[in-house]
Amino acid sequence: MCAQSDNPIDRLIEKLADGNPAIRRNAVGSLRLHGARAARAIPALTALLNDCDPRVRREAARALHRLRTSGVG
Repeated sequence: MCAQSDNPIDRLIEKLADGNPAIRRNAVGSLRLHGARAARAIPALTALLNDCDPRVRREAARALHRLRTSGVG
């Protein structure tokens, strides 16, 4: 059995690699709502700007914008 992180940010970052675009998009949206607390997700969010799903790309751009305007990155 694999150990899972108890940190919600870490769990959301893990979901960014899910095979289902809806799960990726929802995880990105949740990270966006966490604001500066989600700063360590910036590399993974940046990678999603090249996602195959346009909705995931759009949500990743929104999340990165939110992080930048909250003083992160």
